[in-house]
Amino acid sequence: MRKAWWMGLGLFLSACALAYADPVILTVSGKIGRFTDAKRGVYQFRDSDLGKLRQISFRTSTSWTPTVTFSGPLVRDILAKVEAKGGSVRVLAINYYRYDISVAELNSRDVVLARRIDNKPFDVAHYGPLWLMYPLPDIPDADKGPSLDAKLVWQVEALEVM
Repeated sequence: MRKAWWMGLGLFLSACALAYADPVILTVSGKIGRFTDAKRGVYQFRDSDLGKLRQISFRTSTSWTPTVTFSGPLVRDILAKVEAKGGSVRVLAINYYRYDISVAELNSRDVVLARRIDNKPFDVAHYGPLWLMYPLPDIPDADKGPSLDAKLVWQVEALEVM
């Protein structure tokens, strides 16, 4: 009996360590059709879950970074995974910044929820865990500027489909 108890405790602690090593980094809520937690009405992604989606990479500079490589899944693939049914997405950051973007816009461009910068994971102190990044090299100069910069939300922790 004692051996079984210790084995159970070991399995529990191992599971806790794995969950800590791969925590939930994105929660999607609102008008969605698939859930990981139906009671709360949310779909939660761990970094490993996002890593299983097709990854897109591109090099660009931003108002805050030199030229670097951003990589992560397309936002439209995340929305498809959760069966999004709304017309817009509210992007929510850890620091309470939020920005609403139409689903049509997110579907018309290769907008990435970057999880890596120069092949390294983001940390919270440096724009992480996720950064909503537009394919800036593909956007005409006339469309760039403060209004586009406002959409480049860093420290993303949630998407709310509205």
